[in-house]
Amino acid sequence: MKKMDRMDTLSLWKATANCYTNGKPLEGNVEADVVIIGAGFTGLSSAYHLQKLGRNAIVLEQETIGYGASGRNGGMVLPGYKPTMQELAKKYGPEEARQLNDLSLRSVQLVKNIIEEHQINCDFRRTGHIVTAYKPKHFEELKKESEYLNKHFGYESSVLDKNQLHKEIDSPLYHGCLVDNSSYSFHPLNYAIGLGEAARSVGAQIFEHSKALSIEYGQNNVKVVTEKGTVTARDIIVATDGYSGKIISELNKGVLPISARIIATEQLPESVVDSVIPKDRMVFDTSHFLYYFRRTPDNRIVFGGGDIRPNLGEEVYQSVYDAMVKIMPKLAGSKIDYRWGGFIGVTVDTFPLIGKSKEGAYFATGYSGHGASLSTLFGKLLAQWIITGDAGGFRFEKERLKSFPLYNQKTLLVNLAHISFKMLDMIS
Repeated sequence: MKKMDRMDTLSLWKATANCYTNGKPLEGNVEADVVIIGAGFTGLSSAYHLQKLGRNAIVLEQETIGYGASGRNGGMVLPGYKPTMQELAKKYGPEEARQLNDLSLRSVQLVKNIIEEHQINCDFRRTGHIVTAYKPKHFEELKKESEYLNKHFGYESSVLDKNQLHKEIDSPLYHGCLVDNSSYSFHPLNYAIGLGEAARSVGAQIFEHSKALSIEYGQNNVKVVTEKGTVTARDIIVATDGYSGKIISELNKGVLPISARIIATEQLPESVVDSVIPKDRMVFDTSHFLYYFRRTPDNRIVFGGGDIRPNLGEEVYQSVYDAMVKIMPKLAGSKIDYRWGGFIGVTVDTFPLIGKSKEGAYFATGYSGHGASLSTLFGKLLAQWIITGDAGGFRFEKERLKSFPLYNQKTLLVNLAHISFKMLDMIS
């Protein structure tokens, strides 16, 4: 397996992360207005916006800032959601779909504003992205989606058929694409680190290696217990998404942790990356397994997707590599310097939402692979909800977090989903 003979156990993002002042573990008993569990984009954004609104926030992270999906994703700041805008319009009506589209664009702009205001060094670049058609009929669906966006939302998107596809990607696999210029690429872990520093700059406290062991709800307060201390606060936000476990019942029942695996090639000659992805777009496709990939500023290819099952051995990364070469044959023989995995949180409807548990814990979850931008906005909405009692009245707040059937057998559920996706990609 010569292509993978010198891999690092770190992710590319961890290996190239900015230095920062690590948060010490929580020790002793402290108080805050709001305690937040999870130092990913959602939790850090909540802390940042709560502090700006005059509430004292403490963040507890069981590992380090950005340890979960926030620091392990493909680095794509995308508009939109897992369902298409046509699907959302059919479900919620065209006016609400337009509002949801505007909110997704607003979330991208919010990330941009925070990066600019706090001068976060995270390789934030407006590259745009393409959605590639895995099957011929998928291209017809992409054409309809582009027409819908342009006609009803005043959105600027376009399509390229298979004969034109080489302008954006050199691949024999796909049957056309949708082109969207409104997205950005970035170094996700460095954004998380910068967002944490921004939260600290306005007064938030962040404790790393401080796993929340239990939550005790009082009449007018809540206490979170860690190994060496406690935080007592008036309100609590649980911002753990795919890493929620059983910390609150609603998230245990309603969030399915899906495994995501990513590889990063060695630094490649610029001529190679220019020939494979000539316009430096980010790419994801319409397969049910959802392959996604992009160039990095130092001419690597970051490639993710494929097998979603947990607890697989090292051989799973060979399957990711094989998929990359199948999609882009010119990468055959390239070495892989980094490979990593993690979990994303998926809801029954593959639609994100914010909510409140029966005990009173606020949460945001279910980004389903679109959290790089939405999570920062959701953190702001959670802060607004706590301060004003109103998160804006958006669809995210109105939806209920549905429970998965057999939610106590999540490995079985993921295995069944894997088989289903495999069959659907073969026949649809």
